[in-house]
Amino acid sequence: MVRRKDKNGRVLEKGESQRKEGKYVFQYNICGQRKCVYANSLSELREREKQINKDISDNIDTSKSVISLNDQFDKYMSIKIKLANSTKENYLGLWDNHVRHSFLGNKSIGDIKKTDILRFYTMLAQKGLKYSTIKAYDCMISPCFDLAIDDDIIRKNPSKGCLKEFYAKDAAEKTALTLQEQEELLIFVQKSAVYQQYLPLIIFMLGTGARCGETIGLTWNDVDFENREISIDHQIIYKKLNGKYVFYAESPKTESGIRKIPMTNSVYHALLQQKKQQFQTGTRTKVVIDGYADFVFSTKNNNPMMPGAVNSVLKNIVNKHNISADIKCKLPHLSAHILRHTACTRMAEVGMDVKVLQYIMGHSRISVTMEVYNHISPERNRKEIDKLEKISMIV
Repeated sequence: MVRRKDKNGRVLEKGESQRKEGKYVFQYNICGQRKCVYANSLSELREREKQINKDISDNIDTSKSVISLNDQFDKYMSIKIKLANSTKENYLGLWDNHVRHSFLGNKSIGDIKKTDILRFYTMLAQKGLKYSTIKAYDCMISPCFDLAIDDDIIRKNPSKGCLKEFYAKDAAEKTALTLQEQEELLIFVQKSAVYQQYLPLIIFMLGTGARCGETIGLTWNDVDFENREISIDHQIIYKKLNGKYVFYAESPKTESGIRKIPMTNSVYHALLQQKKQQFQTGTRTKVVIDGYADFVFSTKNNNPMMPGAVNSVLKNIVNKHNISADIKCKLPHLSAHILRHTACTRMAEVGMDVKVLQYIMGHSRISVTMEVYNHISPERNRKEIDKLEKISMIV
């Protein structure tokens, strides 16, 4: 049997050949289709052959990896049928803002390297986007590559570890109020003639860890005073739809968001106070949003509160508090999300079972709960060390 040779007299293996101009070619079949790759040298060609043969052995069809990241994202979104409409709209908006027309979005997923992802994240940071927003992009990009791996299109996820490598030490973290700050906030609001009306709202959020949309969507139908239990099975969203800002209701972010939260005494009395307050001021809502009515927290115009209004109230409270003369400590920036984070932190500090905490918070993944549960604050550190005082020691 005569073996084919290249122009230098080297024996060529099956599927290998050399063109007249000197380029080397390797032809192979995958999924019933004939493919070929080119190289300038035989050694380069054989390196590529090794990868091809490995892909064939592992049933990796790299021919499909030519689709762009944009197309892969659209494919990923088409199968995420359990995503809440608001979350899907957020994803699509974020993608269109910074990925759709970028070098990364138009690049084939099989050609994207880790350096491309890092370059993209750096570009976002240079545009002034915060770490939390870049993390949101990572939460969209990474699953796209995971899906391609599951479909045997690519071998590994190039975005894996990029966020950690990109993470800056000075990146702002979600910060819960300390116990002293929490007490300072509640005392100030209780004494304030202007902001006292928001005390039940703040106590409710600190005592339940409910999300902002879940809080403003709470109806009196969801409050069971007899069994001291709160049912959460929906949230209220205020967003632009068809060119107009409207309220609409939808299920919580995940199935884990549907839950029943027992009331603490503080929450129980705060809700009784809110009911009394609405009766005295005549501010009980008559608006019906997708079948939900009689909202617990309302505006003076008898409408549900907007998420932006909740954060605006909290911001104004902090500003007013911090310029007051009689304060023990200044309050940091405050938002509905920080109140939720504070609630989770307080529950972790008292040693609540982590699975119970996950359920109360409505977290779909235990890892999210553990980020808070494992956080060691100076106050928690001191409290745990003080337990040693109960142990008799001979010095």
